Amino acid sequence: MNFTTLPNLIALAILVVVFWAISRKAISAQGHLWLVGWILVLVHFAAQIPAAASGAWGQIVTSLSLDSLILAGVAFLISVSAIASDRQPKFYLAVAIAVPALAYTNGEIYEVSHQSYYYFWIAIGLLAPLLLLWRYNQRNRLYVAGAVLATSVAAALFAWGVARGVPELGVPGILAALNFATAILYWNHHKRATAGVLTAISGFFLWGAVFPTAVLLQVFAPSVKVESEVWNIPKYLVAVGMILTLLEDQIARSTYLAYHDELTDLPNRRLLEDRLEQALAQAKRTESKVGVFVLDLDHFKEVNDNFGHRVGDIALREVVARLASRIRACDTLARSGGDEFTVVSQVDNAQGAQVLLSALESALSDPIIVEGKQVRTGLSIGLALYPDDGSGPDQLRAAADRAMYMAKRASRQTDAVGVSPETSF
Repeated sequence: MNFTTLPNLIALAILVVVFWAISRKAISAQGHLWLVGWILVLVHFAAQIPAAASGAWGQIVTSLSLDSLILAGVAFLISVSAIASDRQPKFYLAVAIAVPALAYTNGEIYEVSHQSYYYFWIAIGLLAPLLLLWRYNQRNRLYVAGAVLATSVAAALFAWGVARGVPELGVPGILAALNFATAILYWNHHKRATAGVLTAISGFFLWGAVFPTAVLLQVFAPSVKVESEVWNIPKYLVAVGMILTLLEDQIARSTYLAYHDELTDLPNRRLLEDRLEQALAQAKRTESKVGVFVLDLDHFKEVNDNFGHRVGDIALREVVARLASRIRACDTLARSGGDEFTVVSQVDNAQGAQVLLSALESALSDPIIVEGKQVRTGLSIGLALYPDDGSGPDQLRAAADRAMYMAKRASRQTDAVGVSPETSF
């Protein structure tokens, strides 16, 4: 038995447990792929524990070790790829990369001597991923062009190795290419110079450099022996970088949710207070007016009761989209309650405020269709105008609330005398 890899196996296992503990609270598709990738790296280490053997058993152990490392590299690469976020395209891309890489590697391990075998899988490995990128990522032509160039260079180097009678050079080439590509895509995916991102990127670059460096040392300095702990440092850098990236993402998400509504991504009441104060300060400087609109959805509780909260949530997001289409980019639309929203808008005069009010009222004139179900909900709107109805946030909100409840009572009285109501569910 080869127990020299056992300390590395234990250290990496601890990092994986920590990674899992952090990621399970806010697991994402990317987090799942990272976790799968590190489990495969653990398998790679575990496969090295049995003593080196020749013959079929040695080939099996080598195949398990290298295949696990290649699949881990594919998982990391797919997790940060710019292909469509749907699972199906990512799965297709993973297969398009993994199958040629595994076929080439195992051909070398099991001593396939026909050059045509390696040329075939090099061609598949070149064409299949590029066709998928072209199919699912046509909007980013520069990204596709870069992928075409990088993949073509890698394929040319692999083919050169086969032509020179050294197809075994393709295996470290595959591993290096996977890690170098992941380093570039990791930056493209996160686009921030934080400790986690920079550590992971550095780790992937160094991890990729390990393989050609090992080949060069073997050829030009065979007497130089490098301890396995040194070769494995990049893996630990990547693991630590990913853990830090997850923590940074969770901190950023927590900060975001402190000021935004989780369901609709709108500013919440806390951020609304700040936006309203800023709007009033600007209005005082420019001697302009600010409209505060309080919007309450009519009968929305019945929507949840009749169709369920999932349909209600989808309908609420559609309501938000329609309301957002009626206001300007400089206006604020906030979710100030369960089915209550607030709009803050700089307006020239009272007439301008009424125009915006009418636009908001028309937002829900057409029914909302959710999973084949027709959902209708009305809107009661109250308007308060600065400085006509108040000089401070509290006064304006109170005046808008009173106006909204007056509008709601008027709507109910209209329903009671038999006039066809504007709202239903």
